[in-house]
Amino acid sequence: MKCQRCLNEDPRYFYQYQGRCYCRKCISYGRSQESKPVHVFKNVDYHLQYQLTLLQQNTSKELVKRYQNHQDTILKAVCGAGKTEMIYEVVKYALNQGHRVCLTTPRKELIIELAKRVKNQFINIDPIIVYGGHSERTQGQFVICTTHQLYRYRHYFDLLILDEYDAFPYHHNEVLENMLKTSIKGNYIFMSATLKQGDINILSRYHQQLIPIPKCYVSSHLMITWMMLLKAKRYQKHHLPLLIFVPTIKQTQQIARFLRMLKIRYAIATSRSQHIQQKMKALALHQLDAIVTTTVLERGMTIADVQVIVYHGEHRVFQKETLIQIAGRVGRVQPYCDGEITIYAIRKTKEISQCIEQLQQDNALSATKS
Repeated sequence: MKCQRCLNEDPRYFYQYQGRCYCRKCISYGRSQESKPVHVFKNVDYHLQYQLTLLQQNTSKELVKRYQNHQDTILKAVCGAGKTEMIYEVVKYALNQGHRVCLTTPRKELIIELAKRVKNQFINIDPIIVYGGHSERTQGQFVICTTHQLYRYRHYFDLLILDEYDAFPYHHNEVLENMLKTSIKGNYIFMSATLKQGDINILSRYHQQLIPIPKCYVSSHLMITWMMLLKAKRYQKHHLPLLIFVPTIKQTQQIARFLRMLKIRYAIATSRSQHIQQKMKALALHQLDAIVTTTVLERGMTIADVQVIVYHGEHRVFQKETLIQIAGRVGRVQPYCDGEITIYAIRKTKEISQCIEQLQQDNALSATKS
């Protein structure tokens, strides 16, 4: 016996109830639903308020060509390369062919941000947005959803685009990975900034400036705390927005107490927080000096001229991929193409060293090709 949704074949996970067989390995994601006929949109288009670079245009064309040839694609694009804009052309092509398209990523916050952009930029189609607590409508030609919601779509999508496919909680989650596989009836595009190599490799940001390289300072817990607070106060003095990444939810509260004593205006962002988008907007508008956050804000967030601190960077939560994404928050927006990413740790881990090494390699390759 084999589950058609998560591909489990272990008989220990199957059980019968009222004449139906269920797989306990993936039932926590909900019971599967049969696909219903959906309205097919035509003449779909999109508009951008800026011109794509030549590299972005060529990548867009290559993605369309590969999809037309029924090829799957893995796209490596460094943080700030503009990969969302680069997939619009293949999305437009697929929708105008009457195909079903899905944009998916592991985290709800990224889905909310992505959905907002797509709704503003696409014409003649209304995307279906699905994530935990937001699933009144699920069937449609164009679906934007978290990877957790893919249990609803068995052999449904002609084109599935997965962003940040090496991100928690999707990465190395067998159930989520298999549910994604069974949702595809056509082809996929997987995208990430932290791969060594893809089928297509974009190693420069849209503005052609290099990604800032993290600086790591190693000392005792007391000393790195002191250095971190001094730097936060300096950023406040110069009106530079700051993200402070900490390993745990408990530590957000500890750092918040210090910031309060220093009269630094702050907010906290964790998986338990509400109104994260409003907090990000307040930081961008200089209504806040800093946001203390867990890795919930490691990906997909853009704030002009933001500076980044990683506190206790030796913690196991700060894997190489996570640190690369965190570094990618800095220098994304012109004219603020530089900025600082500072890691404070009680020891320099292999993950920190590998993050710095890969960013240096990507920058070197980008400089060579430019």
